[in-house]
Amino acid sequence: MGSQGKSIDAAVLLVDVVGSTPLYESVGNAVAMDRIADWRECLCALVRLHGGEFISSKGDDVLSIFDDPAAAFSAAAQMREPATLPIAFHAGLHFGPVIRAGADIYGDAVNLTARLAAIANPGEILISQSLVDRLSPVHKDSLGFLDKVNLKGKGGSCNIYAFLDHDRSLNTQISIGRLSKIAAQETPTCGFGVTLRYNGQSISCLDNETLTIGRSSDCSLVIDRQWVSRHHATVRVANGRVQLVERSSSGTFVSMRPGQEVLVRREVVLLLGSGTISPGLQSTSDGAQVVHFEIVML
Repeated sequence: MGSQGKSIDAAVLLVDVVGSTPLYESVGNAVAMDRIADWRECLCALVRLHGGEFISSKGDDVLSIFDDPAAAFSAAAQMREPATLPIAFHAGLHFGPVIRAGADIYGDAVNLTARLAAIANPGEILISQSLVDRLSPVHKDSLGFLDKVNLKGKGGSCNIYAFLDHDRSLNTQISIGRLSKIAAQETPTCGFGVTLRYNGQSISCLDNETLTIGRSSDCSLVIDRQWVSRHHATVRVANGRVQLVERSSSGTFVSMRPGQEVLVRREVVLLLGSGTISPGLQSTSDGAQVVHFEIVML
């Protein structure tokens, strides 16, 4: 390729910090920069441990490549272990041709990986069909099919996958179980719902239904606190997904894994497994009104 670089096939992993803006606001620039630098160092060490190569870091993300897709998968799996990384993240993992030019990489595979990372939820790693096709049956068994999605700038749809929860329960988006037994194109045969528990109340939301959370008396779940907006958030179930639609100015703290709580504000996130929703305040704060949620398969 001469001056234009060399084309290689590689597994591309892009990992991005979740909630960097609130972090800078809460602890200040210097402390936030130090924490993100520590996070980046831990991540780069993990990449090297699995035979990968750090490529670049732009802002709060880390881009790396691996010759071996299985090694990239193992690195991604270890990232999910509790306390491996000091700050919550979301990530994308893909295998394809890239152009290696000097110390950087370019090409469609890099762009697709970035788009996977962008749509991943906090703590989630989205993996492309191309990468999954190169994994062993044992590795595939720890993944679940999410959906066919149309990624911006890509013609046609792309199959994406994510890790199953550690307790082996199905993630909210997962349409099917073991990849080795059922093709990814099949239509889901099971429905999903979610149960919310707050202050002695228990309400359920089934497929094609919606629940509202807020201070207003017309909400499905009323939380009468000054810091809770009148219509703070909505929980909706559709097409095998349970989504939290955040509408407030103060934000909502969401936890889907012990010790990892993420602030979301005026955005949509997918709820996975079980966890907590705390409008306006961290769940550990005095006065916090914590809603417990649990995804159920019907």
